[in-house]
Amino acid sequence: MIRRQFLTAGAFGLVGGTFGGRQAFAAGSGAAGYPATVFADIGGKSVRLSLTGSALRTKYLLRVYSVASYVQEGVSVRSADSLAKIDAAKLLHLIFERDVDGATMAAAFRDSIGMSFPAPAFASELSQLERHFLANPVKQGDHIRLTHVPGTGLGVQVNQKPTMLIRGVGFAQAAWGTYLGPNNLGVALKEGLSSRLR
Repeated sequence: MIRRQFLTAGAFGLVGGTFGGRQAFAAGSGAAGYPATVFADIGGKSVRLSLTGSALRTKYLLRVYSVASYVQEGVSVRSADSLAKIDAAKLLHLIFERDVDGATMAAAFRDSIGMSFPAPAFASELSQLERHFLANPVKQGDHIRLTHVPGTGLGVQVNQKPTMLIRGVGFAQAAWGTYLGPNNLGVALKEGLSSRLR
């Protein structure tokens, strides 16, 4: 249960990223401020991304991490469900406010994906992710970035360490679905991450 809740706030990697948005957006519920616009290297191209929303994950009144969601500027997305499914450049950016060991991170992601895709679905992809988190535990103040690389899969980056690419668009969509799809990890999280969609 706790492992699943750790994932609730959002997640992982970026395929290399340069963040330099000019305008800050104060995330709801006390989450850290995130730029309204960022640039990221996704699929070997510099992509401008727009903030779709942000949220703060708490557990027993303790702040666990904040998360922001971004989608490629100019892409028309009007709902959380469509944001989860679209095969476009996307980013989830987590900032941790406490330590989380690699085993907990890996298990949380496995449990979250399992809500919509029970085992053995994505067994190979989840094993890759588990090995990555076991080798890269998260400390307070760390950043984890996830990118959806169109037509390719999921990029995972912890701080500025090298990005791991897990191939498979379906797996990347499943990752977004845990936050924004029908079987999500919480209404408040889903609403926060899609609060700026029009």
